[in-house]
Amino acid sequence: MDELLFGRLRMKVLLLTNSNTLSIPAIKKIKDDGLLVGVGVLKKHVNLLASSIHAAGVAHEEILQLERSSWVEELSLFIKEHHVETVWVLTFPWVIPESLLSVLPNRFVNFHFGLLPKYKGADPIFWQLKNSEELGGVTIHLMSDQVDEGPVLLKEELRVIPGENYGLHSRRLGEMVPSMVEKILSLLKSQPNEFLTLKSVDKAFDQKPTEDDLTIKWGEQSATEIEYLINATNPKYGGAFTVVAGVEMRILEVTPVSLEQRIESGPGQIIHADVVYGVVVACINNEYLRITVVNTAEGYMSGVKLFNLGFLPGQRFTS
Repeated sequence: MDELLFGRLRMKVLLLTNSNTLSIPAIKKIKDDGLLVGVGVLKKHVNLLASSIHAAGVAHEEILQLERSSWVEELSLFIKEHHVETVWVLTFPWVIPESLLSVLPNRFVNFHFGLLPKYKGADPIFWQLKNSEELGGVTIHLMSDQVDEGPVLLKEELRVIPGENYGLHSRRLGEMVPSMVEKILSLLKSQPNEFLTLKSVDKAFDQKPTEDDLTIKWGEQSATEIEYLINATNPKYGGAFTVVAGVEMRILEVTPVSLEQRIESGPGQIIHADVVYGVVVACINNEYLRITVVNTAEGYMSGVKLFNLGFLPGQRFTS
């Protein structure tokens, strides 16, 4: 076994996460390689994450359940007691303060599931899909006390599949990470003093989406823009918000429709409904969308079921 590989196997990694989809492939990889000393998760979310983390080979006692009032002190103590050499952060929601970063200088590494610097902040995946970007990706950088700042170690791109929703894109991003693990370990071992230079941008999408961002604007957005918005909200936000006949719902899936003949209608108006195609809605620019899956207070249902429940031509979806 060569010296570099031996060095990699001895590097002790503590991983912090708040996501199954994005972190489990990485957890399994570093666990299988004998690098993992623990996984830190929010105590309030442990029931959602624990089964997947266990399935990746992590024992119950290796999961740190962190509470808001004490997590900084708990992690600092764990790092010292277990001789942790690097902390990897994958979708952790709390800002790591300088007091904790200084426990392991230049060894806190953020795996950011978006392309910096344009897509910073809490939900780059949403914004990249909503904005119909052709590329997503993973940007890995050393952490500072400023969100998504710090020297960039590695950036790899992932082409967005047409029609891909939030859940599918997240799974593919998570599956990228195992192949990046050894690259990051090598970079950390060599203590780099040269880093990637990122192009500056005029506007950064660094805010968590508001309810307005998640709402369909039938009179402003094209059919394509509405489809991208819907894909960006499925499943994390339960779909894109709209109202029809006084019923609030979130649309999770649509399909573009081409009509041979133009139909006089306004944006958001149902122009066709039957037991075969379900509900077809007009958009601006004489474009049309077939609604295939929605989420209402009464449950998930198809566009065909919307027709069966009485949603008929002439009724209008609004914001």
